[in-house]
Order: sequence, then C-alpha cells, then structure tokens
Amino acid sequence: MKIVPFDKGHAEDALCLVNLLRAAPITLSEFIAREARWPVDDLRLCWLRYEDDRAVAYGQIASSPYAPADHLAVQIAVDPDYRGCGRGRSMFDLLEREAIGRGFRGLVSTLPEAASHPQAWAEARGFHRHALHSDSLLDLQTFDGKAEVSAEVSLTDMTGANEMQWREVATLLQKLIADAPDMRDLPPWTMARCLTVLRETPAARPEWVIVARSHGSPVGLTVGHSMGNEIYSYFTGVLPDWRGKHVGLALKLRLIAAARAQGITTMRTTNLDTNMPALRLNASIGFRRVPGSLELRKTLYSGAAATPVKPQ
Repeated sequence: MKIVPFDKGHAEDALCLVNLLRAAPITLSEFIAREARWPVDDLRLCWLRYEDDRAVAYGQIASSPYAPADHLAVQIAVDPDYRGCGRGRSMFDLLEREAIGRGFRGLVSTLPEAASHPQAWAEARGFHRHALHSDSLLDLQTFDGKAEVSAEVSLTDMTGANEMQWREVATLLQKLIADAPDMRDLPPWTMARCLTVLRETPAARPEWVIVARSHGSPVGLTVGHSMGNEIYSYFTGVLPDWRGKHVGLALKLRLIAAARAQGITTMRTTNLDTNMPALRLNASIGFRRVPGSLELRKTLYSGAAATPVKPQ
C-alpha cells in the first residue's frame, strides 16, 4: 500500500475515482482540461492510495468560493470493491491532518441530498449539517409562460461584447454575489473568478449572459451554463433598488427563451432552501423541486495534528 500526491501521470487513475462522485461522468480529455484551468493561486492538495498497483482511493482538499476562507472543501472517493475496509477513513485522516497543519479551522463536504450512507459516514467523523441546497427543474418543452414581462429595463445578452463591457458586467456580478443570500459569509469573489464564470469556463455561453439595464447602466444579471442537453441557471441577481420590480423574472424568462431557441429541453437551478425569494420566483415560473445537495461542515482542532503529513 502507498499513498502518493496526485500529478498528471495519475490522471487516468484519478478520473476513474473522481467520476464516482459526479452525476455525469467526464472524459479523460475533459478531466485534463479541468486540471489545467485550476486557478494557480487557489490551494488544492490531492492524493491517491494504491494497492497492488491499483488506485483504490482518492482524496482532495481545496479552497473553494463556496466555503468560508478558513475552511477547505473535501472530497473522498473509494473504489466500490474496497469500501467498508477503512480506506476512506485513512484517506480522511490524512486530509484532516494536512488541513490542520496548514492552519485551517474547518472542512466542508457537499453530498447528494438522497445519499444517506455517505451522510452518515461524514456525520460519524464529526461533520454536521449546515445547509440544504435545493435543486429545481423546469421542462422547457412544455413551458408555456409569458415570453416577456414589463420591468422598465432593457435586456441584452453579451454576444459580441468587448473587453470593457465584459469587465463592466463582471463588476456587477461581484456586487451581486457579495449580497446574494446563498453566498453570505463566504469570501468575496475576485474579478478573475467573475470573468471565469461569465465567459472562460467551457460551460459559458455569451448568449446566456443576459444583462438588465436602465438608461445604459447595468442593474441586473442572469447567467446560464451548458450542461449537455440542460441549461444550468447559474445565477440571477438584481441591485437592491431594482428588487420587487419584476427584473429578476424578466431576466429568467429571457434566459428560458434563449435556451429554448437552441433546443435545450431542461433548465436546472440550485438555491439554499432558506432563500425564499428565489424559490418563490422559480415556483411562479413552473420549476419543480428535485433532490439537491446537503452541505456539511466540520470544525478542526489544532491539537489533532502539529504538522502536515508527508505520505510515503
């Protein structure tokens, strides 16, 4: 048995295990491309456990825009043939000691809402339930809502936008993210991260970045990302002075129309189950609730380990 830090030479082995955690598996080329896009300034540490030259467990801790600044997001995947024998526990012990050794105060794990066994496994290791992220689906084939709604704003997408226009919208996204109920108590987003979400991730589409403007000034924004035959409604937000004026609804309806024009059949979105304004908006459009994800957190104590672990 050996535990080794992940590098590019382990990509195929890591992918087999990482795909166990994904709702939709990705290809080796997609995995390698994702690795290349990982922000160089973001901390991420990964390990693989090998037994008889077979990768049987994968572990990762990483900084995340969806975790507090003093927490790391944790992922563990174990080959089904090797579960129930302590491989996951030993990998978690390694990740926990490494996080403590680097001065972090907590870990965050996100698991499918319906995955009762992984939840119980995490709770047995000190995690507690922090938040429920509700998923909702809208069938675009049967959607019969209004194509437009009066909101006293103009709506335009980012097709053909220049650099100045992209940065203007990225600045708006920064402001909206900082005030979003789903993002409270989380680190502020950099301009680079906002631009990545808007245009640089492979899932981004300029025609699915729709901006609401009043007299030329941006006051609201919605962003859609491609997910195969689905569109993921990644974010919708409106400046405080424009809330309650149907701007969010107008943006969402325009995004729906843009997706339908490209033959997309389903829209998916995610919100905290406490974000009632967003949930009410989605329900008014016709979204239906489906199982989402559970966010669990664990507080780390410095007495558990003194220095980072060096796997052999």
